[in-house]
Amino acid sequence: MITKKNLTYYILLSAGILILINTLAYRFFFRLDFTEDQRYTLSQSTINILDQINEPVTITAYMSEGLQPQFDQMRKDFKDLLSEYASRSKGQIVYEFINPNKEEKLERKAVEAGVQPLLITIREKDQSVQKKAYLGAIVQVGENSEVIPFIQPGAQMEYALTMALKKLTTTDKPAIGFITGHGEPPLAAFAQVKQGLDVLYVPEEITLNDSVNLSKYKTLVWVNPQDSISDADFLKVDKYLEQGGNIYVAINRVDAKLQQGYGFSHTTGLESWLKAKGINVEDNFIVDANCGSVQVQQANFPIPVSISFPYLPIITNFADHPISKGLGNVVLQFASSIKFTGDSTKVYTPLAFTSDKSGTQPAPVYFNIEKRWTQADFPLKHIPVAALVEDTKTRSKLVVVSDGDMSVNGTGEGAHQIQPDNANFMVNAIDFMSDDTGLIQLRSKQVKMRPLDQLDDSTKSMLKILNFILPILIIIAIGIIRYQKRRIQRLKRMEEDYV
Repeated sequence: MITKKNLTYYILLSAGILILINTLAYRFFFRLDFTEDQRYTLSQSTINILDQINEPVTITAYMSEGLQPQFDQMRKDFKDLLSEYASRSKGQIVYEFINPNKEEKLERKAVEAGVQPLLITIREKDQSVQKKAYLGAIVQVGENSEVIPFIQPGAQMEYALTMALKKLTTTDKPAIGFITGHGEPPLAAFAQVKQGLDVLYVPEEITLNDSVNLSKYKTLVWVNPQDSISDADFLKVDKYLEQGGNIYVAINRVDAKLQQGYGFSHTTGLESWLKAKGINVEDNFIVDANCGSVQVQQANFPIPVSISFPYLPIITNFADHPISKGLGNVVLQFASSIKFTGDSTKVYTPLAFTSDKSGTQPAPVYFNIEKRWTQADFPLKHIPVAALVEDTKTRSKLVVVSDGDMSVNGTGEGAHQIQPDNANFMVNAIDFMSDDTGLIQLRSKQVKMRPLDQLDDSTKSMLKILNFILPILIIIAIGIIRYQKRRIQRLKRMEEDYV
């Protein structure tokens, strides 16, 4: 029999357990993540950054309520993420949520802070209505602040938030030198790469003149020189590497003029310099069945037709290395194969490879847009197109990519967006060589395009036949089974002892 005293005891015990559970839940954030890319689990780089925060951080989320279900879910996910950040930072991060749609003064405050509204269409009372949606946040440390104008779902949330924290908490940023003076693209032509580098570094343009002090740079970047390079310039870079420096090189060993329909070798002296370092970027064009396409104007047809062009390989095979781990796909144009020719003092690590159906063609090449490509055109597989060479004596690092245009956005009217992982690869390489891999894992964790596996023609034909025949066979099988059941039932009913 439960007495009044026992009942009071059970109530107090239950209340104590609930208080303990709530206290532990507040101090130790925990959740299970079954997604393939672990998008709801904080990366180690984010945890490291949160552990290093030693001053209060205020995060103000301006997020509208009562919108479409996906926006409400995104608001909830962001709130959960902030709870985890606050828990991991041991109370250094505090946050609040404001719904700007409630009052006009709150809308003004959000806009003045840098969060711009989006116009979205929602259904209300069986009709479409346009509403302002605020989906941004302000991260503030002391008097400095960083704006996240639009919070994207999934892993993008963590990336944007951690990037903002890193920008505000990093004070002394090392310099990264972009070599110019030989026809290389200017720093302004690397918009997406620069955006990634600005978090940790100060990118600068440099020329290899007598007054340059290369030792101040964590890493040098040498991308797609067009003109011949003097021996004196190579000597300066050699001296920099002998002192333990690092360099990222993206070279066009071959180039092409599509309008004229041919490809040719391209020499500046950089290819010979790389060969002396143990990296031979070969004088050939890579072709790959997993490739991009070009627009072709056909006769008597006004609309351009998209045609697969194997000289634009899409790279989806990467080494399990901090530079390339987690990347989805990189799009190259007129790349070449890479071979290692160095000695035992060099450690060679290929980073990116072509698909299982690829090949090479020696320069010069004359393009035949109408060519029907067959399996015989792709006899090779896993050809390296990017590699890392580490010198065991000087501790210098050299990353080489056999496509000088891979990470270049261009300038002016020629500016264009590049595949995000093209930029991620270059920024990851610079992070790795500069001994600061803090955002490599997180940058590669972003949502990426996952292309479907390529099927050969025979497999496609077989699947088409199966799609046509299989439903018919299933219907016939069901019919036969039902016929047999009814036949057996009729036979039973015809028996004399059937009741």
